[in-house]
Amino acid sequence: MMCEQASEERMRGDGPWVRRGSVLVLTLVLMVGMIGMLAYAIDLGCIVHARTELQRTADAAALAAAAKLPDETESTATAHSVAAENGWSSAMKIGEGDEYHGEDLDPAQVEFGHWDRDAATFTAPPPYGKSANAVRVTLRRSESVGNPLKLFFSRVFGASTASVTASATAMYDHWLCGPFVGIDSISVPGTPQTDSYDSEEGPYGWLPPRDRGSICSDGPINVDGNPVIRGDARAGKGYGVDITGSATVTGSIGSRLKPLDLPPVEFSEAATANDNALLEGTILEGNTWISPLDAQGNFLLDGNRILDMPEGTYYVNDFSLQGQSVLNLAGPTSIYVTGNLYRGGNVQVNFNSAVPANLKIFVNGGTVDVTSGNDFYGVIYAPTSPVTIDGSADLFGAVVGKTLTLTGSGMAHYDESLHMEEVEFPLRTTLVD
Repeated sequence: MMCEQASEERMRGDGPWVRRGSVLVLTLVLMVGMIGMLAYAIDLGCIVHARTELQRTADAAALAAAAKLPDETESTATAHSVAAENGWSSAMKIGEGDEYHGEDLDPAQVEFGHWDRDAATFTAPPPYGKSANAVRVTLRRSESVGNPLKLFFSRVFGASTASVTASATAMYDHWLCGPFVGIDSISVPGTPQTDSYDSEEGPYGWLPPRDRGSICSDGPINVDGNPVIRGDARAGKGYGVDITGSATVTGSIGSRLKPLDLPPVEFSEAATANDNALLEGTILEGNTWISPLDAQGNFLLDGNRILDMPEGTYYVNDFSLQGQSVLNLAGPTSIYVTGNLYRGGNVQVNFNSAVPANLKIFVNGGTVDVTSGNDFYGVIYAPTSPVTIDGSADLFGAVVGKTLTLTGSGMAHYDESLHMEEVEFPLRTTLVD
């Protein structure tokens, strides 16, 4: 009976021999699954590591390339160089010992476009009327470019490679500190206001003004009375921003760590090669055409005189604009002033083009006093001079002085499209995407 019962149990599959066989099969199945999970985990870790390294390389290449804008050729070469230094090669092919060999970053992977800070969008190529202010670097490891990521254990399941992509977008900004700079100090009394716009998008007022009318210094900043600073107020290291009265600063307030690097302008080239001769016979005095330049190299435009100034580079001692005079510019013009810059009365300056980039005034050593009831379109760079902006009119552009006083009741509008090729303004490159 016992044998028959045991035989019956074996037939039903309830015996100990059958149970041991089931455990073995189950163990084998579980081991296969565990090995598969282990293979997946190891290969996934390799993919994540490769993606991290790829992203790190893309970030470094984009940041370095953005710092070379607007020169796209140099920017591209820099992206190639930095990517190579980080071990990247776009056409990596497997050679002996499974080492990767190939050419540098493919030019198609470096895109130049315009980064819209308000909409947080990158458009390549830049929209009509916009300049390239950002670089996007894309790195790929895939079958299509001949450099896929090799997998290890996943080959057992038929997956020997994987594709990995990383991209980084970096923009450059030459106005990290602010478009209105007093290197040693800034004083903003009275009721002036600052803000920003982009002349490439249209004239001021075409779109709502922006909050990039920042003020910046290596020293202290004092904002007193009823001014409105639509932007940041950043003092130098160890200094503060003193805000009194009903003054308003819409952006960040604090001290910077890195000092400015705003050297005096080199005047020697303009002194020997300039277009001063073009000013001969440009002003009608009675029945005679005269020059606004005298024998000492002083420039004077006063009364009701009108000067249509040919585009070019001019080198003068004092530069004075007075009375009801009008200075029209035919195109991009640079004026190097070794003495004082004075503008008073109701002079119109560059009003005909209304493009601040068309007028750049560089001053070394003298004083700068811009006081008027009419608008001024241009850039003043005077890192060794005290600068005062006063009056009821608006200034469109940017200003740098050894010290800067913004007063009166006018407004200072920073034109965000400005690029100062002659001077290395404070540079910022930022990853934006």
